[in-house]
Amino acid sequence: LERAGGFVTATGGFNDHVAILLKQEQIPLMRAGGHYSALASQEAGQQATLACARFNDEPGAFIVAGDLTGKLACHRSLSTAFSDLPSTKVIPSRDDLSPPEGAFRKVASGFQWLTDQNARLLAFFAPGGGLDCLANPIKLSMSPQRSKILAETEEIVQRLIHGAKAQLNGYGAFLRLAVNSDSQQLKSRLDELPQLMNRFVTLEQTIQSGLKAITLPSDDGKEGQVTFRQWVAACHQLQSCLQALNPTEAEQLRSVHDLIFALHQRFVNALAPVSLAAGQGRISREGSITYLDCTTLDENVSILRPSDRAFLEKTHRPATVVIMDNALIVNQKLGNHFCLIELLEYAEGGKERTLRLTFADEFDSPDGSDEPSKLKRMWFLVKLLKAIELDKNADSMKLSFNAVAGEIFVECSQMSSRGTMQEAYEKLIIVLNAMYNLDRWLKDKVIFEGDQWNFDLLAQRLNRDIATEADRFAFRDCLFTIAYDFCTIVPDFYSLLRNQHQQFINHVQCLSKCLSRELKDELREMFKSNEIDADIRRQLLQHLLFRYPSG
Repeated sequence: LERAGGFVTATGGFNDHVAILLKQEQIPLMRAGGHYSALASQEAGQQATLACARFNDEPGAFIVAGDLTGKLACHRSLSTAFSDLPSTKVIPSRDDLSPPEGAFRKVASGFQWLTDQNARLLAFFAPGGGLDCLANPIKLSMSPQRSKILAETEEIVQRLIHGAKAQLNGYGAFLRLAVNSDSQQLKSRLDELPQLMNRFVTLEQTIQSGLKAITLPSDDGKEGQVTFRQWVAACHQLQSCLQALNPTEAEQLRSVHDLIFALHQRFVNALAPVSLAAGQGRISREGSITYLDCTTLDENVSILRPSDRAFLEKTHRPATVVIMDNALIVNQKLGNHFCLIELLEYAEGGKERTLRLTFADEFDSPDGSDEPSKLKRMWFLVKLLKAIELDKNADSMKLSFNAVAGEIFVECSQMSSRGTMQEAYEKLIIVLNAMYNLDRWLKDKVIFEGDQWNFDLLAQRLNRDIATEADRFAFRDCLFTIAYDFCTIVPDFYSLLRNQHQQFINHVQCLSKCLSRELKDELREMFKSNEIDADIRRQLLQHLLFRYPSG
């Protein structure tokens, strides 16, 4: 009894002496009965796994042939893998996923719907999007509410397919706005449209087959039913058909996520030629920036102010800027990563004035693991946006993540006025341009103890409701590193920080100059000076010792 983790009996009653004894000892007991005939017929010495757990204070268990303890150990924490009752609050309804009447009468409204639809579909892949359980089929199998969860998951998958099909059809309608266009690019896009539709039909058939496989009763050895191992494999296969993403081969449409990615690239690239062919847009170029103006109102009320335009051009970063009556969309490439910024006067779901950022990067390192330096940069970006109060005069700053695509979404909604939204946009441009190549300088930087990084850890660290002292220290230490190593450079975002942070940075730069020139007297005078606040003096010493622990 001291060695056994649990017991399985072929027959017996739960009031038998053995059952009563095990219950007193709080040792799991499960009766196989006639439900596990394949297991009972195994030869002596064959391994089997009995897995027991509690979900919402209700016991659950399963038995399966073979040793699955390694897999179960990976899912020991019940709180992180998936909720026993999946949340569907963030998932749009079928009606939300269908274009409203007249959406594709104009280029601007069609493009806006496609952009919004892209965000709605990506919400399915976020935590709480309803697909979480497919990644953890073993844990799902132990849930007493498995049938209910599977039924809800099936409904969510059907909704996702409906939304993806609507986006594909919407993309076709968008292309057809360019009537009698001579653009070779648009002709090739229209020619490939039937191929995309055929591939999606094949993909949908595979998904429907996978749904049927995972919703069938699973039992070892019964005719017409899948085995447990087959059921687990079907869950993983279905998840891959929905969520897997290979950007370099997305056109093959091996998943719904592939389709969303491929369509997003296509309708963004098609915007300019469609607008010109439809006579609804004006294109201009300034350096590496392409502007597409689809406004119908007076230019004086444009959401893109002349000062914002001048500042964007000053960055000398390639960008495509789409200007509409009530929206501004900026797609900017910053080295190996890119960002998409949206300013919306009337965002979906009653969010009203909304500033939205999509920041993406490729995190795969040569050994197949996530690239820590790029994850550190993304962490610092979000912390910096909070430090400069990007969400000032807004409802709040909301974060969401897409680990498969390596994307993070930052959204500030219910902004008080167009002016505050434009000011936040200018701040955002300043911060984003400071991210260029920052990953190189954070590569050897230890931010947290152990310095372990992957996308899931990144999401956990950024989703903390309250910033810990470790978070505050880590952010200051990044500021220390940037100011110390680049003491002669003053990034534009310094002026956006609070006075305390600015004073800290100024003293770090002085400290760097003194140490680099071995000016010991000046260094001593600097620390003795009354001009340094006692708290900042303490912080400087902390970060200096953290950088040079040996003295």
